[in-house]
Amino acid sequence: MIFFCARARPYQPLANRIIYSCRRRTVNQEFYGKVYLDVCCLCRPFDDQLIPRIRNESEAVIAILNRCSLDWELIWSSAITYEVAKIIDHDKKHYISTFAAKTNTNVLVDLAIKERAAVFMNMGVKALDALHVACAERAGATVLITTDDTLKNIMSHRSDIIPLRIVNPAVWYEEVTGNES
Repeated sequence: MIFFCARARPYQPLANRIIYSCRRRTVNQEFYGKVYLDVCCLCRPFDDQLIPRIRNESEAVIAILNRCSLDWELIWSSAITYEVAKIIDHDKKHYISTFAAKTNTNVLVDLAIKERAAVFMNMGVKALDALHVACAERAGATVLITTDDTLKNIMSHRSDIIPLRIVNPAVWYEEVTGNES
């Protein structure tokens, strides 16, 4: 399944070049199989593509979503749904919402997740980011992918208390694929 459409004009956000249809598959998961993308990551294709870092991250996010339609598992949560509901831009909201139906795992925020998120908030993580980390942890994600440097930096110093990696999309995709696509 390919999400990139070559007919789009270069000045359009990358999200405008994405095809929204995708099949759900059940396959054997690789080591890097369970992937949680936070909302800043899912919105990255709508950001200013003239900035090289943003364009790199956008292309990585699209490639990761492509792989999730093939052999990686995309994890969704009610924290993502809540954050997406607050997006004003209809196109962006629609684009991100389409991925909810393509996931096999949807983590619902409960008291235990809120308590775990409180631990992360005490380390300086913002409330919604803390919920994303707690949801990804509950789902057994291998990695939480984010473009939020602050979240990544805070949690990288506390890898002793969390079993998943929190990493930038471009860095992680290059690491796991060797830029095969």
